[in-house]
Amino acid sequence: ESIWTVTRLLKEFDELLTPYSFFRVHHSYLINLNHLKKYIKGDGGQVVLSNGDTLDVSRRRKDEFIKALN
Repeated sequence: ESIWTVTRLLKEFDELLTPYSFFRVHHSYLINLNHLKKYIKGDGGQVVLSNGDTLDVSRRRKDEFIKALN
């Protein structure tokens, strides 16, 4: 795992990577769906990734996210 500093907006990465199994689950988070281990139901819910990180899913993006999983 490494840390990179970039000068692009997350929105730009979202547009570039969406065709490659990435999904913007929250204003602050763009995830690789291939590393999704679990979705925890809730108001917006949470995702657990293969590295063990747990991230919130925004209420606004929840329905679209669930559709992307199917």
